Amino acid sequence: MRNVLVFFNNEPVIIQKVIPGTTSILREYPNGEEAHLKIMFAGVHSITGDHTEFCVASDKELTSQEIVEAANRLLK
Repeated sequence: MRNVLVFFNNEPVIIQKVIPGTTSILREYPNGEEAHLKIMFAGVHSITGDHTEFCVASDKELTSQEIVEAANRLLK
């Protein structure tokens, strides 16, 4: 299983476990409209030169800071 950080509809970010090979996550807006969120890899570099990758699915553009903060909070 792979952990994906899911940012959807301005709700708090959650972790969803998916099987390897899954390329999108289906979510539904309150009005019934479906959204297929593409699973992407986000790479983040730290000051010390470390490189970390996260799986992310979102219905909006994200900053690396948003991804890092969510990962630090949820993936410990």
